Amino acid sequence: MENTSNYGLKRWDGEDRILHTEFNDNWDKIDTALKGNADKAAALQTALASCGNCQIGISTYTGTGTRGEEYPTVITFPKMPTVFFVRGRGTFFAAQGGASEGSLIVYDSGSAQIQDALLSWSGNQLSIVSSNNAKYQLNTDNSLYWVLALYQMDA
Repeated sequence: MENTSNYGLKRWDGEDRILHTEFNDNWDKIDTALKGNADKAAALQTALASCGNCQIGISTYTGTGTRGEEYPTVITFPKMPTVFFVRGRGTFFAAQGGASEGSLIVYDSGSAQIQDALLSWSGNQLSIVSSNNAKYQLNTDNSLYWVLALYQMDA
């Protein structure tokens, strides 16, 4: 009699006497190996579910040209984003969801200005206010803005 190389299962020659205990030993080894593989596969599935997967949301809006406390730029997200970006003509904005400030880049006359922009949140609704001008409030008149948001994957 020989044993298999991977699991040490009994392997009989034509003239070997087959014993029930050897058969049962083989089935126990197979059962243990299959269970171990199933447990490892389940653990990998669980680990994969929390590997930084995210949902991506894309939306747009058109600026109205208004600015200031009475006319905030309001962006409503379906849920609190982990991080989001807004891109408009001559502007780029990035922030974390729920943060009180974000980074605004404004391109004007061949130069770029980088500044912090103050944010306020009400649930999943973001308000941006600037007394400077509508461009600094991500609300230039007739400018198309793209919003890209990354959300934590639902459990």
